[in-house]
Amino acid sequence: MPPLPDDLTAVLSRAARAQRGLSAGLLAPLGLHPGQDELLRLLWRQDGLVQSRIVEALGVEAPTVTKMVHRLEVAGFVQRRVAPSDRRATQVWLTPAGRQLRTSVQRLRRRVEQRMTEGLTDRQVASLRALLEQVVVNLDDQ
Repeated sequence: MPPLPDDLTAVLSRAARAQRGLSAGLLAPLGLHPGQDELLRLLWRQDGLVQSRIVEALGVEAPTVTKMVHRLEVAGFVQRRVAPSDRRATQVWLTPAGRQLRTSVQRLRRRVEQRMTEGLTDRQVASLRALLEQVVVNLDDQ
């Protein structure tokens, strides 16, 4: 009996694993792990976010963000401070080293995107982006 073709879930999972693997290999020389680049991107847009806002923006659990921030802090890329407006909240701030990563990470992300879209036309890339954004909306709208 011939094998069944992969369903969409399997294909999407394989694509995500492949993208994450490529990203991991490129991020490692910078001292970063997958996902940390997303956290840094948030801070490059708005430094000093409280951790609860980072949790919300990344769509992950609070312990995941706590671990990511801790690792970034140990690496010297961010620092945590108590929020002056709410002493129970912790803000995350970029260090100079964290700010300096921006160009390298952006270059790396462009490289990953180029690999992912190799052989696709600009129109296909735009369609893929729109389709994936709709998938996210569908899944978030539970």
